[in-house]
Amino acid sequence: MAAKAVSTHGPGMCAVEVAPSEVDAGAELTVTARASCPHGCDLSGQSVSIRNRHDTELAGAELTEFDGEAYATSAFALRAPLEVGEHIYRAVLAAHETNGVLHEATATEFSFVAMAHAASLNVWGVPSAIAAGERFSFKVGIKCSSGCKLTGRPLSIFDHEGAQVGAASLLDHVWPGTSALYFAEVEAQAPLATGEYKWRVETPGSDLGAPHAAGSCTFAIKVVRPPDHEVTVEAFDREKHSPIEGAHVQLHPYRALTDEKGVAKVKVAKGSYQLFVSGFNYIAYQSIIDVAGDVTARAELTVEPEGDEDYR
Repeated sequence: MAAKAVSTHGPGMCAVEVAPSEVDAGAELTVTARASCPHGCDLSGQSVSIRNRHDTELAGAELTEFDGEAYATSAFALRAPLEVGEHIYRAVLAAHETNGVLHEATATEFSFVAMAHAASLNVWGVPSAIAAGERFSFKVGIKCSSGCKLTGRPLSIFDHEGAQVGAASLLDHVWPGTSALYFAEVEAQAPLATGEYKWRVETPGSDLGAPHAAGSCTFAIKVVRPPDHEVTVEAFDREKHSPIEGAHVQLHPYRALTDEKGVAKVKVAKGSYQLFVSGFNYIAYQSIIDVAGDVTARAELTVEPEGDEDYR
């Protein structure tokens, strides 16, 4: 029996596209492999194996699509390792014989970077003005770049001099209306001297489970003299003589919102203030008030005129 004649083609071209090139450790990335024969052979159906540095196969796919120059796999998912740093993998196109033609095995290296999950920090609910030496509370939220559960993650508050003035751990539930913003309520004491200060909140990194990077952000606090008197602001609709709920009241640097009766009470230090009262669809009201004792101010707001509609 005559021996079967086999011709050899190869090695061919093999290339890999990875997206994204930087990915959170343990998260998925998308891989697409492309291959071609120098003689223009049909490579559809041939398999591509993705292997790590230990030559362990992590994923595989078949060449199915021809773009006019090369055959490509459909994009498929590959999970990044939990180890932070650059990872070099190989895409291996196995040797394959068909119709008397042997295509030699070919491989190409590709790389990506696995990164520690980033922590995005937010601070809200800080009072607009805090009396010197007064204790106050506010909220701190942290969100992982991969949406990980952060229950119990610690955070610390540092003042303008770098001294730690507060600490807390994230609660077991997320802030309403968000998917992964874990939060905690923090208490601290304001400085004894009036002024504006920059404070900082920090959370440490962690290697438990998926690696998480440390995070931080700054926020401002304004410290004022202890209040001497109470200002009562009544916000009413000028036309309807009805109270306006949720109107914004400002006696800089003090702020408040009116209740369902249209009333806001603001404790302020003795002095002269410019009063601003604004509400949705209302023209803002403003006046000057002198505070030498408890005082009540009535703000009558006028509805904004409707704009001329142009249907052209």
